[in-house]
Amino acid sequence: MKTIHHVLDIEAPSSTVWASLTDAQGLAGWWSTEVDAPAAAVGAAVRFTFGGDFNPVMEITSLDAPTELHWRCVVGHEPWQDNTFRFQLAKQDGHTRLRFWQEYAVELADDYYGIYNFNWGYYLESLRLLCVNGKGKPFDPKTGRSE
Repeated sequence: MKTIHHVLDIEAPSSTVWASLTDAQGLAGWWSTEVDAPAAAVGAAVRFTFGGDFNPVMEITSLDAPTELHWRCVVGHEPWQDNTFRFQLAKQDGHTRLRFWQEYAVELADDYYGIYNFNWGYYLESLRLLCVNGKGKPFDPKTGRSE
């Protein structure tokens, strides 16, 4: 199966990046403005609203605060069913290094991997902007576009 992998450096403390990955306000600041996220805990379901059939529900399967977060898509977007998503944070030379993986449970056409890879690049940059400048570019389901 294919894996999407991104590595980026964020000029912000790891605590800021961690909060952006684990609380509702942080998640709404970079991925989708409509998110239902309970307190981050193993087994918690995080619901994201985008539109159409793309409304993934991510179960937190592993949590090692403040360095590692794992999700598994349990509902909402068939090509992502049972995919795993990993976020790993490390302090490095005064910034935070974020490593991200999306591991697919089923094979898809190459074009789909390309689209998902591009979108993750966009939204991880949105996460970086949120952590550095206080404002990301999340998707807004009300307008159907990213800010």
